[in-house]
Amino acid sequence: MIRSSFIFLDRISHNTEKGLWQQGITDWDAFIGAKCISRMSPARKGHYDRNLREAKARLAEHDSSYFCGRLPSSEAWRLYDHFSDDCLFLDIETTGYYGDITVVGMYDGRDVMTLVRDRSLTKDNMRDILSRYKMLVTFNGLSFDIPVINRYFDGVIPDMPHLDLRFPLAKLGFAGGLKRIEGMVGIRRSSETQGLSGEDAVRLWREHVRGDPRALDLLVEYNTEDIVNLKPLARFVFDGMRKSMMQHFR
Repeated sequence: MIRSSFIFLDRISHNTEKGLWQQGITDWDAFIGAKCISRMSPARKGHYDRNLREAKARLAEHDSSYFCGRLPSSEAWRLYDHFSDDCLFLDIETTGYYGDITVVGMYDGRDVMTLVRDRSLTKDNMRDILSRYKMLVTFNGLSFDIPVINRYFDGVIPDMPHLDLRFPLAKLGFAGGLKRIEGMVGIRRSSETQGLSGEDAVRLWREHVRGDPRALDLLVEYNTEDIVNLKPLARFVFDGMRKSMMQHFR
């Protein structure tokens, strides 16, 4: 989908992008190959041609960082199909709203990596894992997870696109928290974690600190479902947003 996107070019609005699609300019090659573009000067087209050739080269190199600061964060979903095999799904648990981090769960579609406070949760471990991937996927991470991580581990998150599923889901008509939306799209939780919430995650950590041998295991299981369920949700978002966008190609 990113190869059909022009919104990352300077002075290209959503309406301008739609206008390009409606002219039949539906991907980068079509733009570069066109002799002229309606309502666009030759000089401006030449500038965009150079930008698109650079974007093609960076994409061929699998350089996701090129799009940071260029592609609006609300449009990060457009990168998902290209970088889906190099995505990291992330979720944190804390001692309370914006409290200390207790658990950081990360999932790459194959393996789950869980860092726990006073055990494996260190800045070096965070940096080592995050450095292996090209794109970050969260739910409400822009408002919560990332600010909290930056407060405790400043500079640990590399320059890579961040897809916060909360916002494209809202555009698709799905409002509310992660658990509610999971239920709406048919994602089911295990019997052990069914009904648990963020408040329960705080409670489970407290019980773990007090010596409950089962509490940490249940907290980690809850966090693991949070991150594992982000993968089918990300595909749902991509497919839904792409379908909505394709209406403008006609």
